[in-house]
Amino acid sequence: MTGDRGAPTVAGPSAATLAALLGADMPAAEDIAPEAFELAERIRDLVEAAVLTDVDGAVRADAARRVAEITEALRAAQRPKDRVVMLVRHGNGRFEHLTQAGSGRLNPQAARMEFFDLPTPPPPGSDPRPVEIRGAVTLTAAHGGPPGRVHGGIVATVLDQLLGVAASLSGPAGFTAGLDLRFRKATPYDVPLELSARFEKREGRKTFVTGEIRAHGEITAQATAVFVSDRTLNAEPAAHS
Repeated sequence: MTGDRGAPTVAGPSAATLAALLGADMPAAEDIAPEAFELAERIRDLVEAAVLTDVDGAVRADAARRVAEITEALRAAQRPKDRVVMLVRHGNGRFEHLTQAGSGRLNPQAARMEFFDLPTPPPPGSDPRPVEIRGAVTLTAAHGGPPGRVHGGIVATVLDQLLGVAASLSGPAGFTAGLDLRFRKATPYDVPLELSARFEKREGRKTFVTGEIRAHGEITAQATAVFVSDRTLNAEPAAHS
């Protein structure tokens, strides 16, 4: 059973397994209304504005009232929470998870991550292949920790998502089983950050990848991750974002 543009009601599988279960029922990426992406972008702007605002109490109270009205309007029609996952298929066979918290374009909580020229995923059941990907993100004050720096948990989220995309593009990757993170320098916000990651090796169901974040050409944080593919599917479609 599936919901509108959602995933089957299955607890536990990875997005790749859900994509395989959906099969032809998965909508195409271009079927998502542009207004949906615009809404997510404006909410991201709202969150940053709320963090930085210095308006008086009356203005805050009025804004809170209007935000509450908008929230109720959006609740008028909702998917069940067990079908929150929204997957779409791109023309080259790559699937994208639009509502996840790492880089989901329909999740205002996710950072504005973008990936460049992602390759076509390998056929299901094929051997893993070398993959290196690049991307970019500019974080905001809403992601801040110490003054002028991105919170360490946000840095970890960005790296986990980045490495997950690289792992999946090499073949079925599944879930993050371990993330070894090293902070080299402060990661600033309001600065374009360069992202890069690569497949290292596969051992059985385990996929090993490495990646880093750079600001002004210097590495600020790097990580090695291990992903474990599902037992529930022998040949998952690869590649998510």
